[in-house]
Amino acid sequence: MSFSPVIETRLNVWTLAAVLTALYGLFGIARGWWHASLGKRRRLIRAYRRIAPFVRHDYVTEQFGEPAWQHKRTVRKYAAPIEGIEPDEPLEDVELTVRTWPLGLLGYLVTWCNDDDEVLMYSLTTRSRLFRPRVSIGPHRITLGKTALAALPSPNAEDSGPWFELGARRFSYAEEHYFGNPGGYLRWAVGMSDAGSPLTPPVGCNGDAWAAEDVAAFRHAARTNSVLVIGPTIDTEGVLPRGIAPDLDTVRLLELRHPIRVALSSACYSARTAVERRKDRKRKVREGPLA
Repeated sequence: MSFSPVIETRLNVWTLAAVLTALYGLFGIARGWWHASLGKRRRLIRAYRRIAPFVRHDYVTEQFGEPAWQHKRTVRKYAAPIEGIEPDEPLEDVELTVRTWPLGLLGYLVTWCNDDDEVLMYSLTTRSRLFRPRVSIGPHRITLGKTALAALPSPNAEDSGPWFELGARRFSYAEEHYFGNPGGYLRWAVGMSDAGSPLTPPVGCNGDAWAAEDVAAFRHAARTNSVLVIGPTIDTEGVLPRGIAPDLDTVRLLELRHPIRVALSSACYSARTAVERRKDRKRKVREGPLA
């Protein structure tokens, strides 16, 4: 007579269901983290590489969604796009539409469009260590937030900068690079913006004067955090250096941190304030009789 053990299948089924549910939940958490961090970074870099001068604004919105800010800006533009711009080429004032996208906590994208909503210029700025995009500057390749300015040729040609500003709380630095046909007759302005990261103010500049050795030392120390791709018709005079990135006084007003992070920061600030007030009261009580 053979003995057949009795197996309780209901417990196994419910255990398997619980394990599968837990795995599905963990997968959802991992997927959300990926799309919010490393996956988002790769998606933004791919989208940036898909845009170029003269693409439509609607095409950019398909890649990045709707912009957060939009305003008008008057710049100088050459009468017609030509391969080699002569010094006496006529200029005209045109009004461009400037749109800015906050890329979460990673950085900013800015486009400059004409009346036909063609992108004539666009810039990318990094503000996080998690966002280090690899971008092309003509025949050169740099990594925003990591590559030093000295990795590119010195801006010693006429009308190629550098442009710099250093105020009480704001600063910018930009230099222009042009490579002719290998660069598609485009120009690139690379440099440092106070809206990006890392931050290296051009300390030592005085108005429009800055010694060549100081510029060279700054280019070796500073890491590029912004790049502006310029179409062949735009005159950069009046655009640089601030136009290399979004206006910090505008973008800093938008709270991009997660609500939980904001709540924790507020709670920590309130706790520190309460501790400091308590210490002040105790100090005043101790010093009161002596006064």
